[in-house]
Amino acid sequence: MAFIDLALGAVCVFIATSAGSLFTLAVKKIEGKKYSAMLAFSAGVMIYSAVEMLIQSHQQSGDMILLFGFACGVFVLFASEKLLPHIHRQIRNEDMTDGKKKAALIAGSIAIHNIPEGLSIATAFASSTPLGWFVTTSIALQDIPEGALVSAPLSAYGISRRSATLFGILSGFIESAAAIGGYIFLGVFVNLIPGSLAFSSGAMAYVVFVELLPDAIADGNERLAGITFLAGAVVAFLIASAFAV
Repeated sequence: MAFIDLALGAVCVFIATSAGSLFTLAVKKIEGKKYSAMLAFSAGVMIYSAVEMLIQSHQQSGDMILLFGFACGVFVLFASEKLLPHIHRQIRNEDMTDGKKKAALIAGSIAIHNIPEGLSIATAFASSTPLGWFVTTSIALQDIPEGALVSAPLSAYGISRRSATLFGILSGFIESAAAIGGYIFLGVFVNLIPGSLAFSSGAMAYVVFVELLPDAIADGNERLAGITFLAGAVVAFLIASAFAV
């Protein structure tokens, strides 16, 4: 039954990311206040989920595992960002005329965000079904704008809308695959679950504070970003209450 829940959760995030990517077919470019609001709302949802996973990790282990796992999550995302440029930031500042640069940015975006998010879903379900559905719902909610923010910039910089949409859908597939693969792995190595919760929390916190929020306030939309960030956190709280996490 637990694996069925996990599989359904993986399907949910795939659908959510795909739905956001399909938005690209109607809108060529997302910018200004809409861009800031989407990033900040996603950050609010994600940070509440990260805190909840951190609490669960502490309850199941202790301070040392929590700190080590959290630090590893931050470090892995930091290293990944250095090795694979992040599409949301780079694509707004560079002229993407080179095909290899486009491919690198696409690969970076997929690897940096969607794999850790998939592993977060796997870890949450491995810990408990209510936590799994809370994290899945939270990530699916922010995956809708995330899918659009992967696909829309590619369309704006020369890739066909159809291809850009397919890249967004691919990112959702990779996230779902990471969720299933991570869950199977943790089913074998159960003792790693508390550390994996802390790791996922660290990775999500890095995305929020280093990538999403700085980009959300970059164009002078601090007030709007602050309000939508809080709105995202409130929505995540309501979701957590509904699943009795």
